[in-house]
Parts: sequence; C-alpha cells; structure tokens
Amino acid sequence: MPDTLPALVGLLMIYKAAGSELWIEEVPKFTGKNIPSSTTAVLFQNVGRVEGAAVALGYSLHRVPPKVWQEPLGLGGRKSVDTQAAWKRKLRGKAEELYPTLDITLATADAVLVLHYVLGGGR
Repeated sequence: MPDTLPALVGLLMIYKAAGSELWIEEVPKFTGKNIPSSTTAVLFQNVGRVEGAAVALGYSLHRVPPKVWQEPLGLGGRKSVDTQAAWKRKLRGKAEELYPTLDITLATADAVLVLHYVLGGGR
C-alpha cells in the first residue's frame, strides 16, 4: 500500500486503461478479538482511499465478500485453522499451488486468490 494518497493515485493512474476494473475484498465489519482496533482502523482507511481514488479515476469498482471468493477454492474459511498466521499460510499454499511460477508471499496471497476468482476461478 502506498504511503500517501498522491502515491496511491499515481499507482492507479499507471494501470488505468479504458474499461479498467478494480476488484477489492469487502472488509468484514468484525475482524476478530485478536486484531487491534488500530489495525482495523488503518485497514478501513486504506480501503476507503483505494475505492475513492479508483472511482475518481474512472475505474469500475467491484467488491467481493471473502466467502464468495474463498468457497470455490475449498479453503474452508478463516475458522478452519487456529490462528491468523495459519490462515495466511493456507492462503499462500493455495496461491502457490495455482500459480507455481509466481513469487507469492503471506502479504500477497489473498490478492492473488481474489484475482484468480475475478479471472474465472469459481465464477
């Protein structure tokens, strides 16, 4: 995530083309008791910035709930594992299975899997 709003706008401008779409995961209103409220606040702030910048630049905005993109992958949902770290590892494992040539990290795995969904994986 870019550090500033102008940097975010600049990044989105690089990828803007006619008919551009931006897909983003809907953020659950309750993120869990083990996640600090400060982390949740930053997450919601960043989602708002991305959505606002994308719409202002003319992107077609689409939101997808976690259950919708996760279900076709057979991931079993976040509650299928004990910890957030285990969940992130599960997501990375699935993304690596689907895209073995990509360098996938814990931070990028869910974005890769949302993209997989958008490109037709389960839709």
